[in-house]
Amino acid sequence: KMERYTAVEIKHGRVAMIATLGYVVPELFHFPGCENFKNGLGALNTIPVEGWVQLVAFIGAHEILVKPRANGMGAYDFGFGSELLEGADEAEIQRRQTSERNNGRLAMVAILGMLWQDGTFGMSPFALMRETGLWGPNIDFIIKDIPMCAGGSMCALKPAGTHVARSATALHAEATEEPRMSVALPYLKYPEQLDGWVGGEKGFDPMNITMALPVYWCREAELKHGRVCMLATVGWIATDSGFRFAGDIFQNVSTIEAHNKMLEAGVMAPLLAGVAVVELYGGWLTLNGFEERIKREAGDFFIGKQVLPKDPEQERLMRLKEIENGRLAMLAFSGICTQAVLTNS
Repeated sequence: KMERYTAVEIKHGRVAMIATLGYVVPELFHFPGCENFKNGLGALNTIPVEGWVQLVAFIGAHEILVKPRANGMGAYDFGFGSELLEGADEAEIQRRQTSERNNGRLAMVAILGMLWQDGTFGMSPFALMRETGLWGPNIDFIIKDIPMCAGGSMCALKPAGTHVARSATALHAEATEEPRMSVALPYLKYPEQLDGWVGGEKGFDPMNITMALPVYWCREAELKHGRVCMLATVGWIATDSGFRFAGDIFQNVSTIEAHNKMLEAGVMAPLLAGVAVVELYGGWLTLNGFEERIKREAGDFFIGKQVLPKDPEQERLMRLKEIENGRLAMLAFSGICTQAVLTNS
């Protein structure tokens, strides 16, 4: 079936590439006698009956009469343009075929997008761009009912007001106000979405990850990885210092050999099962906490909160220490593993 799937994909890709060009060209040029034909989906209502007959006849003749050439590359090889491949080596032929398939895949997505946009807004993409500007009309109605977009930072909802008004306001603000800069990286703007989060006052997000993902999820991942690495760092140092669990299988095993030795001893399976239980519980807490079904802060497993200071400022400092120690542990454990494996000691 793979040969047929390949032929079908290439065929649809070629049709989509022609269709995509057909959406663009009428914006610049019409054949004589077709000046009054609309572009895009509007053409369905303006092409006369004889035009449809011609189109159906042409496509039908192609489907019935045009066959793949003998001894060709496959069912998709109709002999058109194959002379351009003459003299090319196998690598170049493969590169050109890959380019055709990739461009066809892109065109299939493009034509679907243009058709959807045309049907939704009642005009071709280029006509819509001329009327509403480069960014187009407000499309909040598409995403406003998606649960993860409601009241969160997962989706970029436009604020109220026209596009022109928003642009003018933003440009005026940038021109008249001193931008707030990151404390950690003074040459970058402060990521406003970090306001209110422990450690956020330093504004460290050089890759703007929290602009693409909710801060809740980022903090959850940071705390989890930081805690794991703090435990791992202490465990590595303790093992190298001679501490061992009771049992013969744990004796005379170095930190570098520990993984493979424990795998051979059958210890890893129950360990992974225990970790899986914790991960499932953590995933449930994260999803429900993010959607505010339960009252939960990111990284809160409802363990150990009773040891936090009662003073709000001291509690904030304790939370900040956990985050900073976790960040240090992530770097430390990465360095320990790298050094140990490279030097085998």
